[in-house]
Amino acid sequence: MTDIDLSTVPLSALTAEIKRRRDEWEAAQNDLSGFGGTSAPVAITKRAKHVRNTMADAAVERWRGWDDYRAKHPGAKPKEFFAWKKKQK
Repeated sequence: MTDIDLSTVPLSALTAEIKRRRDEWEAAQNDLSGFGGTSAPVAITKRAKHVRNTMADAAVERWRGWDDYRAKHPGAKPKEFFAWKKKQK
C-alpha cells in the first residue's frame, strides 16, 4: 500500500471515505449477525441487593416469644409453647 500525503486530500473527501467505510462495516456486521437492522439491547437480569430467605424467616417467626414464655414458665416444653401461641391468635 502506498503512502498518500493526506494534507493534499480535501477534508470532505476524507470524511466521506470514513463514512463509506463505516457504513460498509455496519452492513457487514448486520449480514453476519443475521439481522436486517440493529438488534435491540438485551435485558440483563439483576439479582436483588438483599434476597430474603423465607424458610429462615418463617422459622424465626414460629419461635418468636419462646424466650419470654420459657422465662415465665420454667421447664416448659415447645409443645406447650406452640399450644399457648395458637390460643393467642
